[in-house]
Amino acid sequence: MSLNRLLTASAVVLTILAAAPTSVRAADAWGCSYEKCTAYCTKVGGKHCTSYCDRRLQDKRRDKICK
Repeated sequence: MSLNRLLTASAVVLTILAAAPTSVRAADAWGCSYEKCTAYCTKVGGKHCTSYCDRRLQDKRRDKICK
């Protein structure tokens, strides 16, 4: 798989998670840990992981999934 396809697939997955209902957001691979989020995002080849994780954690806190 080429790097371009991997990055495209990662972007699609991240977009789906961002638009997913609350129950799906709660079931992601990193829970409420910022460090785990950035590590996972980097592992799947994501770009801008810090801003992505900031937004996702804010969403989870707003939805009362994380404290």
